Amino acid sequence: MDQAERLRELMDLPLRRARAIAVASGKGGVGKTNLAVNLGLCLSRLGRRVILADVDIGLANADVLLGVEPRFHLGNVLAGEVGALDALVTGPEGLLLLGGSSATSFSDLGPEERAFLARTFRELEAYADFLIVDTAAGISRNVIEFCRAADEVLVVTTPEPTAVTDGYALIKAIAREKGAGRIRLVVNQARDRAEAGRVSERLRIVSRRFLGIEVQDLGYVLSDEEVRTAVRRRRPFALEATRSPAAVCVRAIAERILEETRVPSPGGRGFLQRFAAAISQSGALGGRAP
Repeated sequence: MDQAERLRELMDLPLRRARAIAVASGKGGVGKTNLAVNLGLCLSRLGRRVILADVDIGLANADVLLGVEPRFHLGNVLAGEVGALDALVTGPEGLLLLGGSSATSFSDLGPEERAFLARTFRELEAYADFLIVDTAAGISRNVIEFCRAADEVLVVTTPEPTAVTDGYALIKAIAREKGAGRIRLVVNQARDRAEAGRVSERLRIVSRRFLGIEVQDLGYVLSDEEVRTAVRRRRPFALEATRSPAAVCVRAIAERILEETRVPSPGGRGFLQRFAAAISQSGALGGRAP
């Protein structure tokens, strides 16, 4: 059986569907992973089973922010040394983490490994209510494939002009992909609500005008010294300082997500099915987005 046949077989399998959320950013240093970690914790605290998959290959650090030390990581799963569910480590509030690997490069994966990766995410998708995928920063092909497969993409930016420009570049790259889920915006490290609103409105207007798409404003996170303190202590700020401005903002985003009626995925397909289709079509996950 060749790779295409294996992927078609996977795509035909019935499964429980987690709501897949890719967290991405046009550039590093905007707090993408911190948002992914603390959003996952807030959703877990609200009674949902959440898996956070760290696929920021080369710079994986969700485990550091959670203060856990996984025995296994994505690299071990890809090597066939352990199953995806067995590689999960339980963090605070019951959040389940699939740790990333600093030694694995998707661009080095062959057809067998890419098919295996699709099976890995099938296991995770069937086990959780939410699958949060912390992607790498930037617009590499790896990032775009994960964003394309998710039900929705949270594009994280800050008010810094370069972050806004790179955030728009990421939105543009995702918008080119057929079948991509909805794109949502979170403005991090905002001085106040007004500043976050200005940044969000600017990106939404240019996306509507030049890309013909609607980018939804999901919320904002205020700049907060408690965030930096929590990072130094290897503790998520949503737990370390529950009443801090940043923690209140992330909790509001989590509650907003839970209040929503789930939007059907493009074509009615789940994360696994779209991811398998994407890597089958691309033939590789390496290289930059066009």
